Parts: sequence; structure tokens; C-alpha cells
Amino acid sequence: MHKLLTSLILVSALFSSCRNDSPVKTRDYYLNTQTGNDTYPGTLRKPIKTITGLNARLASQPGNIYFASGQTFEGTLVLTGVHGTDSLPFLITSHGEGRATINGGDYESFRIKNCENIRISNLDLTGAGRKEGNTTNGLQMVNCENCTIVDMNAGGFQKSGVDLYNCRNAEVRNVTASGNGFCGINIMGSSQDSSAGILIKDCKAENNAGDPTILDNHSGNGILVGVSRNVTIDHCTATSNGWDMPRLGNGPVGIWAWMSDHVTIQYCISYRNRTSKGGKDGGGFDLDGGVTNSLIQYCLSYENEGAGYGLFQYPGAANWANNVIRYCVSINDAHTTEGAGSFFIWNGSDESSQLTNCYIYNNLVYSDSIPAVSYENASEHENFLFCNNIFIVNDLRISGKNSGSNFTANVWSSVADPVLDGPFDTYLTDPYRLDSLTGLMLSRGSELSDSGIMIQSMYGFAPPLTDFFGNPVPKGSAPDPGIHEQE
Repeated sequence: MHKLLTSLILVSALFSSCRNDSPVKTRDYYLNTQTGNDTYPGTLRKPIKTITGLNARLASQPGNIYFASGQTFEGTLVLTGVHGTDSLPFLITSHGEGRATINGGDYESFRIKNCENIRISNLDLTGAGRKEGNTTNGLQMVNCENCTIVDMNAGGFQKSGVDLYNCRNAEVRNVTASGNGFCGINIMGSSQDSSAGILIKDCKAENNAGDPTILDNHSGNGILVGVSRNVTIDHCTATSNGWDMPRLGNGPVGIWAWMSDHVTIQYCISYRNRTSKGGKDGGGFDLDGGVTNSLIQYCLSYENEGAGYGLFQYPGAANWANNVIRYCVSINDAHTTEGAGSFFIWNGSDESSQLTNCYIYNNLVYSDSIPAVSYENASEHENFLFCNNIFIVNDLRISGKNSGSNFTANVWSSVADPVLDGPFDTYLTDPYRLDSLTGLMLSRGSELSDSGIMIQSMYGFAPPLTDFFGNPVPKGSAPDPGIHEQE
């Protein structure tokens, strides 16, 4: 009986060690193009030379990967079915001072699938160029969980610098995605449940100009979330994207979401984004078709060709509902795109029940040439509330059909005689310095003090604890209009 029990235990242990989903961490691999050889074991003293040599090892024995800093490695790292643990994730990083570069050429730099607990850090990914032969994403991660991408640059890819598909509980932090085609950072799912729990923080999306192969839809986006749930975009920037989209029609936006639930965009700056000549969009922020229960707060949009904040519903999308925009700023947006305003509402479905329930309060708009709020000809909507906002505009206040909106307790002021000191132009690019926009504060003793209306919980969002500058809200009997709660 004891022999039988011992045999069963040994068989069970052997079976367990061979399971694909068991954590396997057996060794480290070092790569060095100068001193390495693909016949070497991959130790620090005897490193592997090429990514091709590394891939051959990883297929049978995964491990941590250390690229020699200051060197360029050609090819695509392929990682499939690797499972680290929360306490011991698999590491892919540079070794030594500085960063290594992974040159994917015409293909990906990293192709990672069905993995868990992977940490990628301190690397540069580069491709041949969005018009020079590359046809892929820089980092393609599919069906992965509990992964972190941090301190990385990704550029020169025709699709996206970083692309996460059907990933859960992932972090993308301190990543700069520049010079790509379709998008800088793209999060996408086959369903909202399959792509969920994503944090994008301290990232930059710059000069992602457009994908020359996409002739029937938008490209040239900064940070994009689609068909996902529980995603936060925090302290990120998007600029100079979308200028080379190869078509007319619907276009790119700096930071936006579509067909997603519970997306929060906060403390972000989206500025000077563009679209193709004669194209649509090119705006700062956008809650697009099918977005629900989502929030934009404490953000700055300025000098975008399209709207500062788009609220859009396209035909065929799931119902758009229960969204909030609060304590945000738009300065001289929509200076090119026809029909757009600082806030821009469009409903391509022509059914008001598909674009409902939006609370837009305590925002600040400055525009010397376009409407504060603009409604496209097709803009049927229900239960949009604008309150406690400060709109500093010329003669154009509201444009288009707005029967589904209610405007109350807003402050309308002329550009020639604003209620704030200004200045109303900015070059701010650091989202950690948003509180430096002191010219947008109400002056002490302003007659506007306590003239707003109390904000109640709506669509699951509690009233905010602070204003744009971090002051408690409210301090008096009622909140102040605009983005500043004065002393």
C-alpha cells in the first residue's frame, strides 16, 4: 500500500510539473551581440548572440531575458505559454547601463501570447517605419494576464507601438509610443470581459501619423481603448497624432474609447492633434460609440484640429449611456474640423435612445472662434445636462439641434471681457503640472462664488472630492462654477 501511494505521489508530481499552466522558472538568458554565440548556454559570461538563438531556447525552457544595454538586437522575440507568478514574474529587460534596442524590422519586436506574470522594462522597440516596410505592431500581446510594460519606447511600426488584445490585469507605464501608424497605444478585446483591468499611466503618444494601408476607417490615434472594461488612463499625453491619415471621413483622436465600459480618463493632456485635410475628428478626447459608465476628469485639451471633447455614437454600436465629463478644460480647440465645437455631439444612429444620460459639469471652455457646444445635424440625444460650466466664447455659444440637452447654472462670458484673468493660451505638456494653470482660477471674492448647483451622485459616480487644483469641493454653501473652488 505504501509503495502504491508513493508511486501515485511521484506520478502526480511529474504530471503537475509538466502542466502548461504551472509556473516554470528555471534560468536566466543573457544576450550580447559582441561577445555572444548562439551555441553558448546564455550565461552572463557566455551569452547568446541573437534573438533567433534565444527563441530556440525559449521554446523548451523559458527564463528571464537580459539584453545587453547599448546594443541593437535584430528580429522578433516570440514567447508563448509562459507562466510566472505574482512574486516571481518573468523579466524581459536590459542589462547594464542604458537600454537595449529590439529592431523588429518589417515585423514585431515582441510577439507574446497566452502568458502570465511577464514584466517588460527598460527597452527600446523599433520597426522599419510605417511607410518603409513594417506591417505590424511593436509589442503584440495576446491573451495574457498580470503583465507589466514599463519604461519603454516603441516607434516605427505601421500598426501600434503597443497593442494589447484580450489581456487582463495589465499595466502600461512610462511608455512613449511615437512615429507609429494606426495608434500609439491600443487596447482591444473580443469582448469587454476578455480585455479588462488595464492601467495606462505616465505614457506619451506622439506623432502617430496614420496607417497608409487603412483606407476605410480612422488611423493616427494616440491612446485608444476598444471593447474593454475597467480601464484607467492616468497622467498621459497625446500630441501631433493623425496628420497623415490617408483618407477623408471619420478620423483619429488623441485619447479615446469605444464600445467599452467603466473607462476613466484623468489628469491627461491632449493637444495639437490633427486629422487629414478635409477629414473628420482630430480632437483631444472622445467617448465614442457604445461607451457606458465612463468618466473624463481633470484633463486639458488645447489647440486640436477637432473637438476638445467628443460625445459620439456611430451606427451599429451598442447604446451609449451614463457618462460624465467634469473639471476639464478646452482652450481653442476645433479650429479646423468643420462643424466641431469645444464639446461636440453626434449620433449617427438617428435614434435618441442610443445616446443618453451624460452629465457635463464644472468644465471651462475658452474659444475665440467656434461654439462652446456644437451638435452635428444628426445628433438626436436624451438627458444631457450641462451645469456649473464656464464658457468664454464670442458670439457662437451653442450650434445645432440641442433639444435633448439641458443647460443650467452655467456662466457665459465674452472673450473680450472674460470672468477669469487668464492667460488663455498654454504650452503645458506635463500632466503633473496641471495645477500651474492658476490664470483659470476664480479670483478671491468673485461674485460667482457659490453660484453653482449641488452635484448629486449620478450614473454610479459620486460627486468629486476635489476641483481641478486639488481643493475640496464644495467649500461654501454650493460649488463654484468652473474648475476652481475658491478659498
